[in-house]
Amino acid sequence: MGLHWTPSEAGAAADPADLDALCVLLDARKRVLEVVSAIHPRNADGSVIHTGDSRTGASEWDDERIFVFLEALPETISSIAFVVISVTGRAFSEVRGASCHVSDHVTEHEWIRLQLTDLGHLTAHCVATLQRGAPGWRPSRDAQAVSAELMAELRSLIASGKGSAV
Repeated sequence: MGLHWTPSEAGAAADPADLDALCVLLDARKRVLEVVSAIHPRNADGSVIHTGDSRTGASEWDDERIFVFLEALPETISSIAFVVISVTGRAFSEVRGASCHVSDHVTEHEWIRLQLTDLGHLTAHCVATLQRGAPGWRPSRDAQAVSAELMAELRSLIASGKGSAV
């Protein structure tokens, strides 16, 4: 998963935007097993890796990336949710150039691309999920995998600086 946004213009009155990418690992009952973020950059077995926090959006390509090695994930993980949170509370529509994508790193096939700026007043959103099935993993834009309660918990984790296993 890659997340990108454009830095605030020099001299802009508002605080700069700060978006965070998260990967939520869930079991078959949709219980959270682990949350991988810039604060907690690897899951327990190293099959999910966050490349680090960007607070400016100044990268020419993805500002934050999360790599998931699907074949290495434990069998207890049945779904993965990719979430973006506006740390500063700024609505996605106010963050210039905010977008994210979920791609296959090996084939470079882009499964999902989302312009976060189109989400209006939202400050957090589950952008995609991957579900484990018999033929393998299948991507979906189904945001239902992450409840409103979990989104609030994720915001709290980011704000507190914890962000580790839940």
